[in-house]
Amino acid sequence: MARSARIDAGETPAGTAHARVHAALRQALMNGDFLPGQRIVVREIAERFETSAMPVREALRQLVSDEALFDHPNRGVIVPEATVEVISDLVRVRCSIEGAATEWAAATIDETELAEIATIDRHMRACTARHDAADYLTLNRRFHFSVYRAARSPVLQPIIERLWLRAGPWLNIMRDEATLGLGLDHHAEIMDALRRGDGVRARRALIADITDAADIMLRAASKPREPARPRPRVTLVGTAGAAKTAQRRQS
Repeated sequence: MARSARIDAGETPAGTAHARVHAALRQALMNGDFLPGQRIVVREIAERFETSAMPVREALRQLVSDEALFDHPNRGVIVPEATVEVISDLVRVRCSIEGAATEWAAATIDETELAEIATIDRHMRACTARHDAADYLTLNRRFHFSVYRAARSPVLQPIIERLWLRAGPWLNIMRDEATLGLGLDHHAEIMDALRRGDGVRARRALIADITDAADIMLRAASKPREPARPRPRVTLVGTAGAAKTAQRRQS
């Protein structure tokens, strides 16, 4: 079944076409809306943003430079595939850096931020009940980054974003019903630890969350390659092109 990658209009900044495309693709990658190995088609992205190919190519070049995408000599720009070794290394680094951010957040988070995180968690649980994987993964990113922002570290934030750009496509595997909702118990423990100001416990729960998901990703990466899966249809919500594309498909 084709899946839609939905980009929240509120998170996509106004400005140049390049800035809008770049922001939308970054969010889609971090949300797990693209598959490892998937080819990015310039024409499709340009149509949805009602722009020329140039801003799309500029955005793709920037993402290639960030190692979020790979410029394949034969296939064009693709989402990088990952080996067991690459995933294991990403997990090790994420546990260290994101764990530190979570521990620091316990000392600086305020009541407003705690309430925001709790609201996101409730929405995630509602997504699990209705089997809404697309919204669930978007909310999962918001949950984590709300915690990391509470650490008050402008230096650490972009480092974590680059890690999620690399790891995000492997989150796609978490869309299955058997794995949807995995980690919510860890989220509950993170929130409780943050409320109590217990940074060590918050960090431990975050690491457990990352490693539980990584175990599933590593098992998938170690399996023999299967025939290509249907490519998800990426719908960039919040753009005029997306709305018109959706109307044409319904007509």
